[in-house]
Amino acid sequence: MPEPSEPFAAPAAANWAEIFAGIDERRLLLERLTAAERSVARHIRAGRTNREIAARMKKSESTVKRLVSACLRKFRVPTRARLMALLR
Repeated sequence: MPEPSEPFAAPAAANWAEIFAGIDERRLLLERLTAAERSVARHIRAGRTNREIAARMKKSESTVKRLVSACLRKFRVPTRARLMALLR
């Protein structure tokens, strides 16, 4: 019987720990967001622009920009694209 190929090998225990640690860290960070920041994070995850978020939340664009900045800071990511990737 042939040996399993490399791509199908199970990850090492350390890799699983890293994966679960990332999930736990993301959950803890989400819990630290305010309700408004969580709402903005959901909209960012959906790929909406600040203008679209502002219209849906009935807030000004400057308020949304402030909330986006707070999310970026709390998740310690430099860009909106990185935040989107992290939230998926």
